[in-house]
Amino acid sequence: MTASTESRKRRQRRQAVLSVIAFTLLQAACAALSAALCFIPDLPRWVFWLFTALAGGCGLLVIPALVVLKQRFKEIEGGEYDAAAEY
Repeated sequence: MTASTESRKRRQRRQAVLSVIAFTLLQAACAALSAALCFIPDLPRWVFWLFTALAGGCGLLVIPALVVLKQRFKEIEGGEYDAAAEY
């Protein structure tokens, strides 16, 4: 394996991790906003539960992102991106 191939794989892994980190930060901000909206005084009960569900949903979306990141690492190591670039 050449140095350029290894550096390209390293760059691709770094980009994949940074994209998942950015997504996670965005989801954390959405969850924090939804959780903060739960503390509005005299909020109807159903709206409270809606904001709670939204906050939980934002947090749960991080799990599939981590699964996709793992798959992306396998693609990078397997050279699938390099093989597709030949066509």
